[in-house]
Amino acid sequence: MDANKNEKNINNYFSKDINGKILLMRHGETFFNSDPDKVGRLTNSKYIDGKLTEKGISQSISIQNVLNKLSFEKIYVSPMYRAFQTISFALEKHPNLRNITVVVHPLVNEVTSCVQDYLLDIKQTKKDFNMNSRLKFDWSIFDNYVKDIKWDENFYYFENFDCFEQNKKEEMYQKLKQYYDKKDFESLKKGLSDIAIIRYDQKKRFESLKNLQYRFNKFLDYIKDKHRETLNNLDKKILIVSHDSFIKVATDRRIYETKDVQKYHDKSYSSKNCEIISIKL
Repeated sequence: MDANKNEKNINNYFSKDINGKILLMRHGETFFNSDPDKVGRLTNSKYIDGKLTEKGISQSISIQNVLNKLSFEKIYVSPMYRAFQTISFALEKHPNLRNITVVVHPLVNEVTSCVQDYLLDIKQTKKDFNMNSRLKFDWSIFDNYVKDIKWDENFYYFENFDCFEQNKKEEMYQKLKQYYDKKDFESLKKGLSDIAIIRYDQKKRFESLKNLQYRFNKFLDYIKDKHRETLNNLDKKILIVSHDSFIKVATDRRIYETKDVQKYHDKSYSSKNCEIISIKL
């Protein structure tokens, strides 16, 4: 069989529609996404936990036309600020808004590779989207996850930093946590940016793609267990608001069948901002 034809056949794990039970949606455009300086933006502290641009907000509002017609069994969202903004705008006119609760899930975060993938102030995020939003958020899974690991909730993603020795990771964490506890956000931004510079100089991700694949598989097991009674019910959807690399791992069967996430990641389909994709189990 022709190799290229075989690859096209094997990469059939998703469809660009809303017909499946499990829907993945990427966040709206951020200032990081829109910056043409692809090198500088990786380490620029102004993009830490990046926010939506006006275009990103518009994209999030536009997707209301699709989401307002859907009934959701559950919605999961990444802990990043841009994901909260996206789902808040996207659901603000949903006819069943008062009965929707969005679950914050730590496993659906982006692969940690640059400044946009760091949290800046999770406590402020909780305030912004618990007190100032009509949409209800459930933090219980996130909070329980943090309790089970040694890192503070603002740095929970350090658990995924598999390119550092443990002592180096501890050293960075303790320094950054001091800044965070003192609300010295300028020093915190600089410290996080300095870590991103290390990543850029070493030309490596802090979190490997294999760990990202592990996180997705763990999340998928959670979905299969939590929703096993309803996975064949296509009337009520499961929506996951996440990020490009996470969605790439979720949508490419080649990664599953070959277990070679590094080989196929950059060749996988790159989702557009606020695009919705159905995945098949």
